[in-house]
Amino acid sequence: MSTPSGIAGQRELHMVLSDTSPLGAAGAAVHACALGNGFDPERATRLQVVVEELIREARTREAAPTLPGEVGVDVGFDGTSLEVTVVDHRLPLRVEQARHLPSRRLLALGFVDQLRIGFRGPAGNVATCRLTMASAHPDDAIHAEVNAAPDAPGVEPAAIDVRLMGPADTDGLVQCVFRCYGYTYPNPSMYQARAIRRQLESGSMISAVAITPSGDVVGHVACTFDQPGDVIPEAGKMIVDPRYRGHHLAQRLSLTRTQIAAERAIPGIWSETVTNHPASQRLAIERGAAEVGLLIGYGPRNITMVGLPSGEPLRHSFLAVFTPTGSLPAASLTVPGYAAEHVAALAGRLGIDREICTEAVPPDRARSRIHSAASALAGTAEIRVEEIGRDIVVHVADVLEEHAALAPSAVHLHLPATDPSAAWAVAELERIGFAWCAWIPAFLPTGDAIRLQRVSDHPVGLETIICARAEGEAVRDFVIDQWTRVHRGRSAQGSR
Repeated sequence: MSTPSGIAGQRELHMVLSDTSPLGAAGAAVHACALGNGFDPERATRLQVVVEELIREARTREAAPTLPGEVGVDVGFDGTSLEVTVVDHRLPLRVEQARHLPSRRLLALGFVDQLRIGFRGPAGNVATCRLTMASAHPDDAIHAEVNAAPDAPGVEPAAIDVRLMGPADTDGLVQCVFRCYGYTYPNPSMYQARAIRRQLESGSMISAVAITPSGDVVGHVACTFDQPGDVIPEAGKMIVDPRYRGHHLAQRLSLTRTQIAAERAIPGIWSETVTNHPASQRLAIERGAAEVGLLIGYGPRNITMVGLPSGEPLRHSFLAVFTPTGSLPAASLTVPGYAAEHVAALAGRLGIDREICTEAVPPDRARSRIHSAASALAGTAEIRVEEIGRDIVVHVADVLEEHAALAPSAVHLHLPATDPSAAWAVAELERIGFAWCAWIPAFLPTGDAIRLQRVSDHPVGLETIICARAEGEAVRDFVIDQWTRVHRGRSAQGSR
């Protein structure tokens, strides 16, 4: 029995279960892995329930006399997410069967954050569930109330060293997080020294820290890669010890992060800045960032940012910004005609050479290749189109139905902008509610990405979106216009 090699992070456990292997023993082993990696007992127990159900479902499928009937279970941990993969080589699952399995109901109830089940050819039936410590919203967008802290010891700002973070700094970082946020920081992995070390070792997070002469960690910032193979990381996890605010550590940390990215040949970083105040946007712009998109209603509605205007409990929108940190090669992009001038202006602002084509060319290939994931915690789903095929609308519609139990408030879809059929695909996907969201240079391993968004019918407060400068307002207005156009078009179709 073999299992897929794409298990997240480092493999912690591998089991091969015969039909007589105790189901509870396998579940208990997964439960122990979750506890050992810092997940609370309730979430560990919920994961155990899901894994036991996945094994039970695998065992009920028809076995072939010539194929192994065992069920394989792999557990991996990458520092923020615990991923469990259950594999069997029994009767192939049909798509409609996978949608109605009991485990799907557990996903809808929030027992795990992500769940994918399907037949993968020679690999067999593969079910992958994930429990994550990561926050349901961007780290830099959250302002948690901090406990009062004593004044900083007599340390001159120049004596504070800002440098690349190493494994020996993890315990100090946990203390820094506590000093800044108590136990309210929205990313629980930042309270787990082991989880932080795992992220550093795997390369999924590259951090800079501010260190006092006595060795205390008093500041932190990071680049985080969403998936293995990604070229462009997300900037975030900005934390400054409240005793040392006013020492310009945020600026120094941001500058060091940019320098580290350049040294490691990372061509750029992107981030999501809040839109209920312009401070985080200004900080990014000072580092050379440019606004490249607007994520409408992407943040959870229950976030309250202390000391900032919040108004009604609406889902927050974020302004996507991109900061070049190295050389980005010239490329040819295919975008819809309405977006050509918009993307050309953004590329010019960033100093990136892009040739823009607008011809809507249907793809040669019949089938698309797609990867997707949904988060019950965030109420969102992400779709990556690796190859565009003529079945793009049908394939994406199937993915939406697969995640329907979660009722995601926002779905984001990434198209390879360098594919000659990208403009055609955008027009096709508008038919099922996707509208322009952002252009992100080099976001995909294949190059630039067109990011589309599908926002469900819920209040998003578009009139409260604040931008730091006119260029951001132009991006905001363009994205809102496209979203409104697509939304109205679908409403008109529904009324016929």
